[in-house]
Amino acid sequence: MKLQSIQALRGIAALIVVAYHAHALELAGIARASSAEPGLIRGLFASGFAGVDLFFVISGFIMVWVTRNARSGPATSAEFLFSRLTRIYPVWWAAAALGLAYMVLSGGVALIDSSGAPVTPDSPQYQYVLKSFLLIPQQDFPVLLIGWSLIHEIYFYFIFALILLLPRGWLPFALLTWGIGIAAASLLGLSFHTARDLLTLIVHPMTMEFIFGAVVGLMLTSGLVWRTGLVTLLATLALVAALGLQGEPTRYTLQWGRVLEIGLPSAALIYGLAGLDLQGRLAWLVPAFLGGLTATLVFQMFGLMPQAPLDARRDAVILAVLVGGLVMLIVLWVGWLLGQARPGWLMAMAPAWRGLLNAASHTGDWSYSIYLFHLFALGIVQRLMARTEADSALAPWLRLGAPGGADNLVFLIGGLLSALAAGWLGYMIIERPAQFVFGWLRRRLFRRRRSPAG
Repeated sequence: MKLQSIQALRGIAALIVVAYHAHALELAGIARASSAEPGLIRGLFASGFAGVDLFFVISGFIMVWVTRNARSGPATSAEFLFSRLTRIYPVWWAAAALGLAYMVLSGGVALIDSSGAPVTPDSPQYQYVLKSFLLIPQQDFPVLLIGWSLIHEIYFYFIFALILLLPRGWLPFALLTWGIGIAAASLLGLSFHTARDLLTLIVHPMTMEFIFGAVVGLMLTSGLVWRTGLVTLLATLALVAALGLQGEPTRYTLQWGRVLEIGLPSAALIYGLAGLDLQGRLAWLVPAFLGGLTATLVFQMFGLMPQAPLDARRDAVILAVLVGGLVMLIVLWVGWLLGQARPGWLMAMAPAWRGLLNAASHTGDWSYSIYLFHLFALGIVQRLMARTEADSALAPWLRLGAPGGADNLVFLIGGLLSALAAGWLGYMIIERPAQFVFGWLRRRLFRRRRSPAG
């Protein structure tokens, strides 16, 4: 059973990351124009790195969900690992190849040393490229920056594949042991904000987000579905509040801060959404969407950045959550009244909401490709706009840093549309064909067993 709400949430997580990187590129474009303009993409989107945390929690949930009917043992573990690795690596290799090509052309990575001799396997450049393509931890970020998160994903898959060797009833104890080990490592001072080697990868606190998602999956597959509508509404507001309260990156923020402040609300939101999907009560998504959108817009009106004083961000969050919560209550009240007096009106609005959910779900289908290719799309838009001369009649619209907000709005819309287009192209040209080929191969290799990877 495909959970449409979770697929839509994946799309939202990808777009949050897109907005975060668009914010950084917007500021870079403004700085290149020697302007003091603050930029348009501020507020919650300045903390959009949290989209990765949301992805991690979703990943943990999906791993448990797709293996809920699988028998434990080596064959299931091998099939699971085959399925996940063949989903991650082909698209990553395509994106990493583009990243490597850019680095070579820009002089970031030299494939020939100063004497003109080819780089050998023992050279630092060769090791850097090899580890990047294989998603092995190293001191530097991979050739494509966002690959750092996939290093964590690959680690999750290997550990979960080992857990699948155990009887299904042992899953809660395995997750508990895993979590205790991570907490103990942090108390011993072994964790670091980036996974620079195998040890810092194993003990990184962000693994707890995968465990949170797995616990949610375990709860739902065990039949523990309770007050999912209310949980969804509260978790939506909590996630908006968490994004608004995020301050400048620190050792705490990049480790346990993001795990507790972003990971826990994300886990609650996934529990609520998946539970609504299972119960066929997706109408609750309407007040959740409208209330969350309202809270986001209210906070955005303040234009606050993570560098703003905590008191200012806190006051803005309180107002945003109160207004968003009020909108949720109004939507619920109006929905109840219409259900009593004009049920036909509600039925007439249903197709529009289903269409919106379907569109968000399709974006979720492209989310992995959006995540990997959006930096290229945003970079192209930024560079095209940078070619506009300062004295051109189009400068107010196309040159970042020009007075007014028209140029920023064009960059935001153009960047978003280009990121969606890049994600769709990546999905259709690379990801979907790879899924077809490796899906066929998986069925051939594991034909006697039901797929644990969905």
